[in-house]
Amino acid sequence: MAESDPTADPEITAQELAEDQDLAIDDAADEGRQRLWIRSLTPLLQLRTHETDPSSRVQFAFDQMYVAACERVARILRSDLANSE
Repeated sequence: MAESDPTADPEITAQELAEDQDLAIDDAADEGRQRLWIRSLTPLLQLRTHETDPSSRVQFAFDQMYVAACERVARILRSDLANSE
């Protein structure tokens, strides 16, 4: 059975086509933002060393930043897995 051309279908209005295009643009923009997050967090994750900072406050802040960055990257990558299935 041949698929019908959505532009020839009287049931689909110009408004619905515009909404579909807007959703596709939003999805592409969201994916771009996620890629930007990963690119910006990667250098922060590479800063991790085995040496501790002399100041416990600085070390604690760095550890918290590292954990938050790892969680953010994991959420982004997990959403990629859900979308690919």
